[in-house]
Amino acid sequence: MKQSPRGRRRYYCSDPCGTRYRRSAPSADTDNNAFAEASLAELNRLTGQFDLSGGSPEHNLVLIVECEKVWKDLKTAVVLQSRDSRMRMPEIAKLLHTSPTTLARSLDSAPDRRNRRLSPSPETGVRVPEQSRPQRHPAPGPPRARRPKGGTGDMDGAAPGSGPAATLASALSHLHRRSGTTYRTLGLEVGVDPSYISRVVSGERIPSWPVTRRLALALAADPEEILPLWRSARGYDTTAGAADLQAALRGLRTAAASPDTDLLAERTRLTEEQITEAFAGRVLPDWATTSAIVTALNGEPELLRPLWISARAAVLAHGTGSTCTISAGAFG
Repeated sequence: MKQSPRGRRRYYCSDPCGTRYRRSAPSADTDNNAFAEASLAELNRLTGQFDLSGGSPEHNLVLIVECEKVWKDLKTAVVLQSRDSRMRMPEIAKLLHTSPTTLARSLDSAPDRRNRRLSPSPETGVRVPEQSRPQRHPAPGPPRARRPKGGTGDMDGAAPGSGPAATLASALSHLHRRSGTTYRTLGLEVGVDPSYISRVVSGERIPSWPVTRRLALALAADPEEILPLWRSARGYDTTAGAADLQAALRGLRTAAASPDTDLLAERTRLTEEQITEAFAGRVLPDWATTSAIVTALNGEPELLRPLWISARAAVLAHGTGSTCTISAGAFG
C-alpha cells in the first residue's frame, strides 16, 4: 500500500520555483526599514517647523504632540528592525530600560501604524489654530508644587530601580500587599483599568495626583504621607513646613514596609524617643537625625534636604508661635 507523503502540502511546482517566488516577494525587513526611514523623515520635517523665537507658543505645542506620535512610530520601527536582526525581546527591553511585557504590549498595533506611516498622506504640515483660544486653567495640583525645568511627567515604561519613582512604587506596593486587595477591586474603586494599577504598583507608571490620592485612600493610607513621595517622583520642587517633612518621613517608612521604632533605633543608633519625635512630634529634628532616619529607611537624604531646609525656614519665620520648634543642633 502506497503511503501518503508527509509534511506540509507543496504550493509550488518545484523547489526552485518556490525559491524564486520568495526572493521576489517583499520582505518584512524591507518594510521595517522603510517604516523607520519614513518615521525619521517625518520627525525631521516636524522639528524643522519649530519657532523658538517665543512668538508662536501655540504652534510649538501642537508640533510637540505630533512629534511625540512620530517618535513613538520611530521607536517601534527600530524595535522591529532589532527583531529582524535576531535580537531577543529581553535584550531589547533592557537597552530601552523597560520590561519585556511593556515592550511587547507597545508592538500590538505595530503593523497598522507601519501601514499608516508608509501610506501617502495628504497632510503637508501640522494644523495650527488660526486664532488664539481663551486660556484654560487646569485644576490646581497639590499646594505649593512647582514643576522645575526638565521635570518628569507620567513616566512611560520606566522600570523600577532606585530614586524617587522607585520609592513611591515601593510605598504603594507595600500598601497593596498589606491590604490584600485585588487589582480588579482597586481599579473599580479608583476608576482606572486594573492593568494600570498593576503598572503603578510595579513602578512602570507614575499616575497623576488625583489617581494617587484615590489609590492611597483605597489602600487605607493617609494621602498626605504619600504626597511628598509623589512630588519627588514627578520632579516637582517642594517647599513645605515641619508637618510636611514628617509626612515625607512617614511615607518613606511606608515604602520601607513600616519597620518598628526599635529596629530603626538599632539602625540609626538614635533613641526611640528621637525617632518618634521625628515622625510625629512637635520638634523639628536636626539634619543629622533626619539624614540618619532617611538612610535607615532606604531613602536618599539629599532628596529630602530641600524639604528639611524649607521646614526649618518655616519654623524660624513663625518663631515661638509655630507648632514645631527647632531641636538643638538643627543647623548642623
